[in-house]
Amino acid sequence: MLVKNIDDTRAMTDIGAAIFTKRAGETKYSLWMAVTNIPATGSAPEQVETTVTTSRKKTYTFGRQDNPQKECTFMAHRDNFMVLKEDYNKQLDFLQVNPDGTGWAFTGFVSFYQDEISVGSNLTGKAVITVSSSEELPRENVTDIIQETVTFVSAVPADITIQGTDTYKLNVVTDPSDATLTATSLTEGVATATVSEKEVTITGVAAGSCLVRLEAEKADCTKGTTYILVNVTE
Repeated sequence: MLVKNIDDTRAMTDIGAAIFTKRAGETKYSLWMAVTNIPATGSAPEQVETTVTTSRKKTYTFGRQDNPQKECTFMAHRDNFMVLKEDYNKQLDFLQVNPDGTGWAFTGFVSFYQDEISVGSNLTGKAVITVSSSEELPRENVTDIIQETVTFVSAVPADITIQGTDTYKLNVVTDPSDATLTATSLTEGVATATVSEKEVTITGVAAGSCLVRLEAEKADCTKGTTYILVNVTE
């Protein structure tokens, strides 16, 4: 054969790709949200016609690239809503990271909405980034500008029910395992929350509902945050 067999042994799948962000005052990029897709980094440049009267065929040159809006699909739940509410209508720096450590940097304004709900489907939403500027070429190595995020390894319930002044206890495992855990009740008149080592204790105070925020922090890592809806019954 004229061309020998050549395989691309560097080919990758989506596994390990992610979108990171850097907010005001931060020096490194951290994971924004887990998403089901990462949009294209740009578009083909415009084709500008340069045909003149002496041309036998039409001729062209390339023009500007577009910076199209990016839509990322996320799972519609409270934790992701909290992230997006914090970033809503703000201009942030973003970094799309590939599994091999290459990345594409851009800046844009954040908005979001929830998708239609249908039988037998996940609840999802769209995070929309209106791009204001983007780098034309990829970065070869983004390892030194991204930061690990503390994550919750053990299952943390999205909601719990407590009767009266009973207590609910939860052992929390984090990654890294030595992260410092704190728990805060957003309405202490309904329930309180305390932490001893990695055991969270939520105690009912009065009938109603409130959110308990769990935060896990470690030096040189981005803080991990999750929420529990607490329903206190009489």
